[in-house]
Amino acid sequence: MDSPLPALVRAAATVIAVSVAASALAAEPANRVPEATVAAQSPNADIETALARVTAARSGAEGVSLEAALTALGDAHANAGQYEAAAPAYNEALQLAERHGFEDVRVLTPLTGLGIAFSRSGHHDEAVPRLQRALTIQRAKYGLFDVRQQETLKVLAASLTALDRKQEAQDFLVYRGRVAEKAYGAGDVKVVEAMCDLGNWFAETGKTEEARMSFKVALDNASWKLSPNHPAVVEPLRGIARAQMLRQSYPEEWLRPRSPKGCKTIALECSPPFRMDSRGHRIILPRKLDPEGEDALKRALWVLEADPRASSEVRVETLIQMGDWQQIKKAPVDALSYYQQAWQLSRAASNASSPAAAAFDSPVRVFYPTPMIVAHIPGLPPEETRTQHVQIEFTVKADGSVADARIVEHDTREQYARDILDAVRVSRFRPKLVDGKPVDVPGIVFRETLWRPEARK
Repeated sequence: MDSPLPALVRAAATVIAVSVAASALAAEPANRVPEATVAAQSPNADIETALARVTAARSGAEGVSLEAALTALGDAHANAGQYEAAAPAYNEALQLAERHGFEDVRVLTPLTGLGIAFSRSGHHDEAVPRLQRALTIQRAKYGLFDVRQQETLKVLAASLTALDRKQEAQDFLVYRGRVAEKAYGAGDVKVVEAMCDLGNWFAETGKTEEARMSFKVALDNASWKLSPNHPAVVEPLRGIARAQMLRQSYPEEWLRPRSPKGCKTIALECSPPFRMDSRGHRIILPRKLDPEGEDALKRALWVLEADPRASSEVRVETLIQMGDWQQIKKAPVDALSYYQQAWQLSRAASNASSPAAAAFDSPVRVFYPTPMIVAHIPGLPPEETRTQHVQIEFTVKADGSVADARIVEHDTREQYARDILDAVRVSRFRPKLVDGKPVDVPGIVFRETLWRPEARK
């Protein structure tokens, strides 16, 4: 059985691509990490070329190193997103490189590639020791503050987070920021990027105030060292808003003091009483967004509009984020204005295959008040837990609200199923746009998974 993701990360992954009819919602991973290397123009052609090079090396062709050929094959698969296929190539290259010595510098490239491939394919238990070993070699060869360890630190932190070793992950990301500052100087764009990565990690793991402070440090440094209107300020500004937006989907219990006296564990029975409407549905109180986030997004849009060299894709993404902010505020008219601007700009952009261009092809969930029973994962080995599920079908209206939600099936307690249904009913979505106009999308199916302790025999 697959291991459950840490509760904080699962609950923070709120931007979800929604499918229609019998398809299920698929959550985006909260611990997203950029690609290890820049993707080639034709990944399949690169793979074929690398395979031919490996074949030539195995046949003893003069001047062709099998170690280098296998590493190139691993790179080609990784650039194509084929991490499961990349791992064996990196592993064989690593075994060949280790003939020069287990800490030889030639070990680094296949070892790091193998660790990243394991991490990106979800094999975090295997990724962590490889990446830790690569980090040790990098520091021994190049020094404690060499920038070559930046990517290793970032991917290692992602895998540690997936294994619920969040304190270790935080330590590595904080250290990563210090490495960047020492190498490039405070205010450099690369330092701003490192601080934003740290802020995103804090936001995704439920530490809103720490996330805000990280983004503020990045913003202040960029404004001081570069200028208040430099394009580098856009990401920390968006980050300040993003942290607030993620917080809206945290479980209600995280947003108030711990359970009342006498409640020793986090459980539904310890939650304060809640109100019911006339139809017997639980009333989930609205959550207040900090105006600072909206002001930050407005400033980011102003900076982008004032810069003729600004990326159209970043402009589209920022407009969409402002629209999502308005949706969470339950201001669908204002949200639609930003969505339509983003839609028009994405259609005019040259890169029609970018993720931003497909942002309105189907509804995308932007707010979901995660029930505590979903966020709480037992601190037990995977073999001592079991999964339960609740499947709900509903319509996403043109204004981003949910209608006609009903439980299709479930195998858990009725109370848990009702809590999830109530949360779905108040969720907000970025609507689907057809020719720039929002439309209703019926037949959306959402399958929520719960992790529960295995019943004792």
